Amino acid sequence: MPKPYETLLTRKEVADMLKVSTFTVRRLEQRGKIPRVEISGVGIRYRPSSIQAFIEGKEFFRPIER
Repeated sequence: MPKPYETLLTRKEVADMLKVSTFTVRRLEQRGKIPRVEISGVGIRYRPSSIQAFIEGKEFFRPIER
């Protein structure tokens, strides 16, 4: 469950955290491994709690349908 007022992370910050490229982060989104938050006028962001759950292998998400 997300914390009420988490500071959201950019794709670059997530990539740095996971020690992967931003392209890999995008692929993880598309495969449903990590959820993203779309913010109008700002772009894509990520909840730290969701990234931590991914690292710990606790949560899986549905892929983005296009």
